[in-house]
Amino acid sequence: MKLTARDRIFSFSSRDTIALLLTEEYRKELAKQVPTDLLFVREKTNLDHFRGKQGEMLFIPLAGSPTVILSGLGKKADLTRESVRNTSAAVAETCRKKKVKAVHVIAPEIEKLSPSETAVSIGEGLCLANYSFARYKARNGENNRLIEEAVVLTSSHDRVAGTFREIEITCGNTLLCRDLVNETSDKSNPVAIAQEAKKLSRLKGVRCTVYGRGDIEKMKMGLLSAVSRGSDYPPQLVVLKYTGNPRSKKSVAIVGKGITFDSGGLNLKPTGHIEDMRSDMSGAAVCIYTIKSAAELRLKKNIYAVIPLCENMLSGKSYRPGDVYIGYNGKSVEIGNTDAEGRLVLADAVAFAEDRLKPSCIIDIATLTGACLVCFGEIIAGLLTPEDELANLIFAAGEETGDRLWRMPLYKEYNEDIKSDIADLSNVSSGRNAGTIIGGTFIKNFVKNTPWAHIDIAGTSWYSKARGYRPKHATGYGVRLLIEAIRNYRD
Repeated sequence: MKLTARDRIFSFSSRDTIALLLTEEYRKELAKQVPTDLLFVREKTNLDHFRGKQGEMLFIPLAGSPTVILSGLGKKADLTRESVRNTSAAVAETCRKKKVKAVHVIAPEIEKLSPSETAVSIGEGLCLANYSFARYKARNGENNRLIEEAVVLTSSHDRVAGTFREIEITCGNTLLCRDLVNETSDKSNPVAIAQEAKKLSRLKGVRCTVYGRGDIEKMKMGLLSAVSRGSDYPPQLVVLKYTGNPRSKKSVAIVGKGITFDSGGLNLKPTGHIEDMRSDMSGAAVCIYTIKSAAELRLKKNIYAVIPLCENMLSGKSYRPGDVYIGYNGKSVEIGNTDAEGRLVLADAVAFAEDRLKPSCIIDIATLTGACLVCFGEIIAGLLTPEDELANLIFAAGEETGDRLWRMPLYKEYNEDIKSDIADLSNVSSGRNAGTIIGGTFIKNFVKNTPWAHIDIAGTSWYSKARGYRPKHATGYGVRLLIEAIRNYRD
């Protein structure tokens, strides 16, 4: 979708579709919220029943005048950038249903948000809601109903023009991230995703190295090798390097869990839990499209992405409960449950990243624990890190982008719960308590001295129903979050 910004003083034709975002106080603030040349809307329609409540929508086709969409923002005092995004998403959804190809959205002037913040939030909501995954439908009409052009009319049009270009990049890559996660796992297998990552080498500043099974075994990544044993697809370790600031020795390493299908292994997932497990590579997809976004934005940062890819499947070669394997850093792990595989591949990947790449910090992102979904639902992700500065950086990025998180503790006492009688560690605790914290605690044992953070996106990466600008199924959560965090990371 082409996204542009223009001045609020604009001439409309009868063929245009215009969207107005109105608060519940709009009747008292018509001059601020409705341009003078659109007051005809009030004259030609009966708006007594439109209250401007959050989620309220009114589609008004007017003969001889532009078609008008009214979308409620709710109370002015409750406005946030996230609520503006969601209201804009509702406009996009209405346009798609009505097969509107181009829309002009008038940004209201609201004291709580600056004109630039309002305009940018509108642009983000429109872009992120303009999505459909319908490639397998016999009649692929969904994609024909996407908006082709959106114009945001704002008094800050000159200041947000550059930001709108960034929105097109980061939001566009968020949509591509959704595509990769939504794709069926027979097509999004470890080898295919590694090949997709290699395509980024065409971008300026990006290099890609893919390690196969033999390389992984030579590097003694015993945990990644173990998880992959039951699959016909070989494991892959993808290392992407984006160099945006050659003069700096600082770099950020992002590590994304890439289990392209998680059956649970011999601890097989039951019906009701296995069906959506193609999404267990969401962290990998986020890392791929974070690198792509950084390169297209030409961020002045140096970024590595380390992506361990494999399937967790059943066969006579599958790893078993009770087995012991040695990780990249030399620590032995007893397998207590084969369905706790994500922390195993991440453990090898973060240890590899710290040892080989020498980054300034490591951020891993993964659909790690169902416990995180139980704790936070689909609304926010779990954040675990012993580093206050890194926690504050990521939390602030979440508040800015709407990819929100909440920090959870990593007290050393939790290490007692992953002790093994026969190995250095067990990949699970003896009970079900503190599941998300236990997962993070396990990974922490494979990081030595580098500042590290773990983001559990088990709930936020895949929605059971559409919410605002995030559709049902893959959401692309994390791309915009990581870009914002890395942008503000101090070299």
